[in-house]
Amino acid sequence: MSRFHSFDPVTSGKNRNMPVTYRHIYTWLALTLADVSKKRSNALALTSASTTLSMDPTQCYTRFDHKGVVGMTRNDLIDGPTLRTSDGVFHPCTDLEREEVRKQLQRVLASPVFQHSKRYAAVLKYIVDQTLAGCGDRLKERTIGIEVFQRLPTYDTATDHVVRSAASEVRKRLAQYYQDNAHGQLRIDVLLGSYVPRFSWAEEEDHAALPSASLPTVPAAEERLASAGPATSRTWLRPRWILAALLIFAVSLSSWGVFFRLQRLDPFDGFWRPVLSSHAPVLLCIGNLEGGLGSMGQEPDLNSTLSLVGFHNSPHETVNLYDVNTMTKFARLLESRGRRFEFKSQSDATFTDLQNGPAILVGLQNNNWTGRLVSGLRFTVEHPNFTKVIIRDRKNPSNQDWSIDYATPYLDVTRDYALVLRMADPRTEQTVVVAAGITVFGTYAAGDFLTSENEMKKLSAIAPPGWEKKNMELVLSTDVIRARSGPATIIAAEFW
Repeated sequence: MSRFHSFDPVTSGKNRNMPVTYRHIYTWLALTLADVSKKRSNALALTSASTTLSMDPTQCYTRFDHKGVVGMTRNDLIDGPTLRTSDGVFHPCTDLEREEVRKQLQRVLASPVFQHSKRYAAVLKYIVDQTLAGCGDRLKERTIGIEVFQRLPTYDTATDHVVRSAASEVRKRLAQYYQDNAHGQLRIDVLLGSYVPRFSWAEEEDHAALPSASLPTVPAAEERLASAGPATSRTWLRPRWILAALLIFAVSLSSWGVFFRLQRLDPFDGFWRPVLSSHAPVLLCIGNLEGGLGSMGQEPDLNSTLSLVGFHNSPHETVNLYDVNTMTKFARLLESRGRRFEFKSQSDATFTDLQNGPAILVGLQNNNWTGRLVSGLRFTVEHPNFTKVIIRDRKNPSNQDWSIDYATPYLDVTRDYALVLRMADPRTEQTVVVAAGITVFGTYAAGDFLTSENEMKKLSAIAPPGWEKKNMELVLSTDVIRARSGPATIIAAEFW
């Protein structure tokens, strides 16, 4: 692969030939996200004396005060700190509450039903510990198989049922334990179809835990109706009032229906929901010059004689500034939505990193993790010769239009192509988003497409019903004029 030199669209052509090391991007991100962070900090300052509440009474709330962010439960607002909620379900938010769960876990593991089975005890302890650490969304069959049963990351969950069998036995043993120890104890359950434990209190204690809200009694309401007199009742029963009420009700239903339909069909939110709804940090993984040449997730081959110049210019350390700008767009998006993220090059990112949460991969030929994903999909990448790169459609293999010859002078390139991907990686069981052009021009256009609400409206024109819950792979094309890419156009798509 030929070495790219940096070309900064932001600085209008200055410093065109300075190579950029990916470690410098931490500083770049800090500067470019400063304005967004400042706005978010100001917003938090405005709410420093207020309390933000969730509509779900079983969830933890967040309180902002002069000491920072403090976890609260619904009962904190009713009668002070408590571990219980109105429906008995327990969501540990503080260190004290999490310690209560750990104590109950130790009681369960010390009981006869678990004491003599290290296998099932290990599963229960792992899923409870992960949930208390805020990593409940990581509790997938493959992850448990790797972490608890030391299976290889590529093991076949369809033929190896070790996790499902163990989870089934854990459920049985928990039920057996609580048959003899139900009264007054915090209950730990693993519901069918999930590996995330649920914590709750005995039902008989739920009603005593919370005072009931004071509501108007039926007799009081009846008194007010009686005082209105028979004339008022007859007025409300007149046909014209009934008709008017029905019309208002119908219009309200129609308005709300249109509102929710528009909300549901918004392509930007529909595309990003699987990533933004995760509680785990998002991995931003950028390609480098070592991509396509070296191994993934390994330290560079460094030696004591390597000079600082050699280190800074090594393929492991060098990235393209177009890719940096693309990655910065994703960082701004995540920052604006309050999502945490971490940054790594494709050389430094490991399989475990990809397992820990959603990932956004930037780059095609220079990002080996992207190559791993697209190699088995409908739209993949081929190299007919040393300089030519083609996006190949397996359903139409004779089509060679989506290609670029790297021998072309870069100012003579007039069109580029890119792959956009959002899928649940079957190996990591995490959502992965890819922005990958044949050249950096296509990657830049793909980043613009994915981070623009207006551009993403093009997706709703070609997407099938229910696409928000499907995997998807898109082929984009973009016009390029003197090393500047324009808006992207969707020219092919696959949903599954």
